[in-house]
Amino acid sequence: MELSNKLALIGAIRSLGGSLLWSFTGFALFQYYRLPLTLISIFYVAQAVVSSIAFVIGGYLADFLGRVRTMVISAVVSSIVMIIAYLINRPLVVVIMVLIQSFFNNVYGVANTSIVGDYARSFSSLVRYFSRLRVGINAGWAIGPAIGGLLYEVYGFRVLMLLGSIIPLAALPLLVSLNEPNYMVEAGLTFHVNKSFALFLIPTFLTFLVMGQLGFPLLTYYNAHDGLTTFQVGLLYMENGLLVVFLQDLIGRYLKKPSLISLGMVIYGVSYLTVAFIPNFAWAIADMLFITFAEMIVSPLSQSIANTLADPRTRGRYMGLYSLVTGLGRTTASSISSLLLPYALRQPLAMWGFVFAVALSSTGLYAILVKDIAVVSRRA
Repeated sequence: MELSNKLALIGAIRSLGGSLLWSFTGFALFQYYRLPLTLISIFYVAQAVVSSIAFVIGGYLADFLGRVRTMVISAVVSSIVMIIAYLINRPLVVVIMVLIQSFFNNVYGVANTSIVGDYARSFSSLVRYFSRLRVGINAGWAIGPAIGGLLYEVYGFRVLMLLGSIIPLAALPLLVSLNEPNYMVEAGLTFHVNKSFALFLIPTFLTFLVMGQLGFPLLTYYNAHDGLTTFQVGLLYMENGLLVVFLQDLIGRYLKKPSLISLGMVIYGVSYLTVAFIPNFAWAIADMLFITFAEMIVSPLSQSIANTLADPRTRGRYMGLYSLVTGLGRTTASSISSLLLPYALRQPLAMWGFVFAVALSSTGLYAILVKDIAVVSRRA
């Protein structure tokens, strides 16, 4: 099996289990375990800290332990801790186990991003690899949230923890079968980040603060403000996943210029601003089309630019730093949105206007830095 297809299949299996669980974790802490929004905001801050540590450690493990070995160890431990959470099912234990799983999932993600960069050397091939990987991952997301939303309403959050721990284990045989790529590693625990990569990380943080809205913030807002059920929001996630499955490869063929990431951020900003004016489920379906279209432009371009700007001798550490920034963006999004939600329920523009402003800021920074990152297009 071609490497890109194997990675996509592994991603599909893991995302199926992960989407059952992570699509509803923040909401479950609020609605199932009755934790106040303030504590949920603190939970996301804690997740940001844990993830930050994981990204840094993951970068070093990917370089020195190996991409494949790091992925296998992380996958096994991630499943074990969620089985523990399922068995005990106490709020504090669930929070702790979820944070531990988040740590190892993020270590896995760094190694996974690094192995793609090892095999796909040109910018065009990077976009192709990451587009294919996203097809696999979103195949799991296409059905996971809808199934998870239905199971949540019928059986509660506990069954999602069980399935979220068991399903990813099915990818282990494929993971073990991956060949470790040949790559040179720079000795030592320190590394130097080049200027272009460092500048690229600034709008990247803002980008993923916007992308992080597709989770707890959007689910909770639609449920509390517009009265959509968790199953209906699960269907929106399914729409997102199916669109990526069927269109990402096609769109990826036309993403030959790094500067197109600015266009994606404009679409993102307008799409999330529109959420403030959504009157019903039908309009939410239509808006999700544009949110997903923006995602299909921004995500593979961001990963491809980061990999191309990275020093191959310290790729794992570069991807750890990149993942650190993207992870901080996502968790900061959930944390800020948790604080803005009480105001957004009365005045939606309090939250979605903020997201729109962040998206435009990211767009402007990409436009300023386009000359610094345009060099990647010459490697296609």
